[in-house]
Amino acid sequence: MTDARATPMSADATLSVVLPNYNHAGLIGRALRALTEQERAPDEIIVIDDASTDDSVRVIEGFAATAPTVKLLRNAHNHGVIPTLERGLRAARAKYVYFAAADDFVLPGFFETALRRLDANPDLGLFCGEAVLVEGRTNRPFTMRPAVWPRMSAGRVDPARVRRLLERTDNWILTGSTVFRRECVLWAGGLDNRLGPFADGMLGRKLALKFGFFFEPKPVATWVIFSDSQSRSIALDLEKTRHFLEAVPSWIAADSVFPNWYADMFRDRWRFGACRLVLQEHPLDREFILAIGARSAAEFAAIEKIMRLPERLARVMALALLWYRLRPIALTALLRTMFAVRITRLAFGRWFRQTPPSVKRALGR
Repeated sequence: MTDARATPMSADATLSVVLPNYNHAGLIGRALRALTEQERAPDEIIVIDDASTDDSVRVIEGFAATAPTVKLLRNAHNHGVIPTLERGLRAARAKYVYFAAADDFVLPGFFETALRRLDANPDLGLFCGEAVLVEGRTNRPFTMRPAVWPRMSAGRVDPARVRRLLERTDNWILTGSTVFRRECVLWAGGLDNRLGPFADGMLGRKLALKFGFFFEPKPVATWVIFSDSQSRSIALDLEKTRHFLEAVPSWIAADSVFPNWYADMFRDRWRFGACRLVLQEHPLDREFILAIGARSAAEFAAIEKIMRLPERLARVMALALLWYRLRPIALTALLRTMFAVRITRLAFGRWFRQTPPSVKRALGR
């Protein structure tokens, strides 16, 4: 990260967007339009094409011809998402940085809100809001994330509170709905490629623990979910899941910013998350549930007994047992957020009815 720290920041550049792309010719135009149509538009949009084999470069160059803030960088070879994001971070020159995705898009007002909050709280490391989850194949919005809010109204979450929250809940900082203070990202060493698709999530947690963050309980971006996404494919792959169950907690344990109890807690939460995804798949991979869900011989025996039940019942019983054993998040915190979402947004329907026409067009509505 030496070269990233050496990159001078322009006095008049406030927001840099880093947008990696690999073979998303059919989607990146939507992402770029949403970025350039922001009320507070980015000062620069650095698109790094990771050696795409489709028409991505032509699409990006065509967009850049009419949008002077868009700058295209090209990787000679395919390097993967995290090294590509790192290249963009080294090229970024603004005070704040947003890590975009070619298959997602931001919602109106996101950057204006984020920059206003960060400017008013110069000690905080990042701003984050809610993301609308969209089914990639149908463009159907279906829920919101994070599942548990770190607070019930807009405001600061200081480092001491972050530590307390991590004992009960997790995963409130979604990269697609987050603007980072660039100097804090550089302090953290950027994105660690050893963590693969979980590098950005660990970066957010680390900055929250060190600097705190500002949370805004309103939708600011979309997260488009595809069944073949990299993070999902890793979670469904037994050997890859075993590898990351060792690699990520080991990385956490070696970093003094994280509480000494968090590595084990994160491992259990990840076990539950991976098993939950597998329990939604057909056919049911019983071997995976036994290998990842059980931490002891007693738990293995209990899950093995459940796996002998009829498939539908086995799915429900296994999920209930894993929730009870692994305690991924506090149930009271989850219910409190669900209630708050229902009251403030009538469970998403009200938000969508008020969505600007440009967003509905992006969703094909």
